[in-house]
Parts: sequence; C-alpha cells; structure tokens
Amino acid sequence: MAERGSRMARGIRAFVDNSITNLVKGVTLLVIGLSDASHTLREDVTQGQVRVGHGLIILGVFSILGALPHLIEGLEAGERYLELRSTRDEPPKEPE
Repeated sequence: MAERGSRMARGIRAFVDNSITNLVKGVTLLVIGLSDASHTLREDVTQGQVRVGHGLIILGVFSILGALPHLIEGLEAGERYLELRSTRDEPPKEPE
C-alpha cells in the first residue's frame, strides 16, 4: 500500500513540476485575469483599485516566465541531440 502511495505522490509531483503544465496554468490564469479586469479597467485605474483579475494576471505572467527557461533548455537539448545524431549517421570519410 505504501508503494502505491509513493508512486502516486511521484506522479502528482511530476505533473505539477512539468513545464508544459506550468505554461498552460500561466496562460489560463492570464486569460481569466484579462477577461475579468478588462470590464473594469478604466474605473480601476482612475480609482486606484486592485481587483482579483489583476492578481490573476500577475500570477499568470510569473507562471509563464517560470516555465519558459525549462522549455528553452529542452529545445536546445533537442537541437544538440539532433546535431549529434546527424554526425553519427554520416558515413565515415575515405582516406585520400
């Protein structure tokens, strides 16, 4: 039973720490926040009010920014892998 709980905990942690999950979460929070704040933006600026939508926008932006370095590193690693693979697949050069 403990093994099953441990596997489940690792799976949940892997899902939560996944860059794609964080990117989707950030975009979702950003869209919801923009949708909420867009209706009252003028009034909020003139009155100096901060609403929930503004907080969602901030959380969404930081979540997206947190996911980007991992995604960029993954793309660079994939590019290096493809370069290494293409050099390995080339036939050896014949001596002249």
